[in-house]
Formats: sequence, structure tokens, C-alpha cells
Amino acid sequence: MSDPVVASRRGRLAVLTLNRPDERNPLDSEMSAALLAAMAEAMADDGVRAVAIAAEGPAFCAGGDLRQMKLLAQQPAEQAYAWPEDIVALHKAALAAPKPMIALVDGPAYAGGMGLAGMCDVLLATDRARFAMPEVRMGLFPMIIVAHLARALPRKLLLDLMLTGRPMDAAEAHHAGFVNRVCAGPEELWAAADEYAGWFAQTSPDAVRLGRRAFTLLADLPANQALDAAQFLNLAFFLGSDLAEGASAFLEKRPPSWVEPA
Repeated sequence: MSDPVVASRRGRLAVLTLNRPDERNPLDSEMSAALLAAMAEAMADDGVRAVAIAAEGPAFCAGGDLRQMKLLAQQPAEQAYAWPEDIVALHKAALAAPKPMIALVDGPAYAGGMGLAGMCDVLLATDRARFAMPEVRMGLFPMIIVAHLARALPRKLLLDLMLTGRPMDAAEAHHAGFVNRVCAGPEELWAAADEYAGWFAQTSPDAVRLGRRAFTLLADLPANQALDAAQFLNLAFFLGSDLAEGASAFLEKRPPSWVEPA
């Protein structure tokens, strides 16, 4: 059997491709464990400045494997509880990621697949993309992906999708701010990914790494507390080496020479 996730490179963009097209790339225990390991490797690679999640075949990801989930009721509670462990770990890894993440969706992204796309910082989609959470039609609720999607979609729209299970096309998702850019087809989709990768490659690695963590913290704080915390968090940038280099490069009209994190 082929590897569930295939890692490749496009310059400084690491591409992690879901590789079970005949099964619509289900986010089962094997796929989630493989994706978690590939993400960790890409994030640790100093040559990588951004990480993309893509998929082989006509579907991005159909979500959890219903054949496995159907058997959970026959297992001890401890095993059923542990079944989505790697999926939870994936979402936690995305929250703490030191590098930007891009989702490339060219087909249906359903249930956990919608969560997988939604946990990325930038979501690029073709007009063939569809997003849905049909769990309520199968006796389930999309529990784990609430954590990321509640931060990526308006509350009323999210509840609409979760409580009906209806699909949302790429145009509606773009209008809601869930999708950053709708592309005419795969060629335009990859061109957009390369464009974002080029922008990310020009940024300060420390500013992105620390800023991404700070954003996650500040976004969940009340506004007054966020402002106080931001003043303290600024010290990491003010006293770091990247600001001095970035300011000098700007004033001297030259590209900055960033020091990659150790």
C-alpha cells in the first residue's frame, strides 16, 4: 500500500499530499498519524518557510473513516476516547506551528477534512471545492473541528453548516472569509500557492514564528488584556536580531539577510 502522506518540496514550500485518492483521503488513524509526523518534520526543516497540505484525487479529504467509527461502540470507552488522538494532536500542532500553513483544496473537504483545511492560515480553493460537516446526518457532531472553525467562520454560518450538514461551495466560503482565494483550476491553484510561498520566504523567520504564537494568544483574550499582553510580547521583537536587520535592510534598500532559527 502506498504511503498515506507524500512529502515533497516546491522551493522553500513543503508540500504534504494526502495520498489515498481511491478512499477520498479519509482522516483515519493512519492518515492522521502520518500527517502529524510529516508536519513535524517539515516544521523542523530550516530550509522550509511554509507548509502546504494538498491531496491526490478528486476529493481533498472526506473526513473520518466511517468504517472505523462504526466499530467504536463495540470497543472499551478508553479505546473509543483515544481513537481521534492524532487528529486532536494535528490541530494542536497547527496552533503551535512556527511556520505558515496553506491548504490547497481542489474538491470536497468534508467533516474532519473541512477542519483540516480550516486549521491552515491560508486556504486556497478551486471552484470545484465544497465544504461541509454532514456529521449530524450520521448521528455525530463535528466536535474536534469546532476549535479551529469557530475562529475561521462567523458563528451563525458555522452553526448553520453544523446543524444542517449542507455543503458550502467555494464562492460562499470565499464570501464568508473562510477561503482566501478561489482559483479557476489546479494550475492556478498551484500558482497561488507558489505566490504565497514566495511572500512567506521574504519574511523574518522569527517574526513569523513568534508572531503566529502571539496572535493565537492575543486573539483569545479580552481586548484590554490583549493590549496589555501585546506590549510585553513586543519585547521579543524589539530585543531580537531580526528587527535590527530588517530595519537596516529597509533603510539601505537591500534584501534582508535573515538568520534561520537554530
